[in-house]
Amino acid sequence: MNTLQTLLRSVVSDFSDIDVPALSDRIKAMFDKREYTHLEMEAALCVWECLNEWTILPDVSTQSRPEWIELREGIGSVEMRHQSIALGKWCLAIYEICTKHDRDFFDGLSYDWEVIPMILDYAYNANGKPLIYETDFPAPEKVALLVARRHLFAEFRRDCVCEASRQWGYSEFPDDHPERVAQSFELGEEPAEFITWLGEKYDLSPKGPWS
Repeated sequence: MNTLQTLLRSVVSDFSDIDVPALSDRIKAMFDKREYTHLEMEAALCVWECLNEWTILPDVSTQSRPEWIELREGIGSVEMRHQSIALGKWCLAIYEICTKHDRDFFDGLSYDWEVIPMILDYAYNANGKPLIYETDFPAPEKVALLVARRHLFAEFRRDCVCEASRQWGYSEFPDDHPERVAQSFELGEEPAEFITWLGEKYDLSPKGPWS
């Protein structure tokens, strides 16, 4: 079995009726006989998987992206799939910048279901329209800073929630003060110390041994 088929079988459900060998042949044709690395193929497949999730899969109530649906209807699925190659390379460049000094930077996140969609959130122009052509993409270095900050803030907020539950028995406490949480993150404060200070400021009672 070739490398591409092996990769496809790792992302296609065992219960799917997709003909993996046939899909492999279509993807090879899509790449116009140019050489791509394993990581570039993986990124392109993850982008295509994400775009399908946003535009055609049944659970549109939570995953639907109207702007991407409109684009797909306008340019067609073939063009959208083909441009997943360019989008994948762009996403991979951003991923590699974010993980250059820490290979575990996104540890705990799913590459295909969380990291790639998070990066694609920045594939928009100033008017909120999706970007799919290489000449239009924002500089990877600029987007990498935005993605890194977003991820780090999400981790900080998660730690604050855990500390609020541990210290005060009130995990929703950080959500009561989003501006103060954001400020604390910008100041580089430690979640545990910040939540201690915030709880004392609002006279919360410490979590008891039986809480």
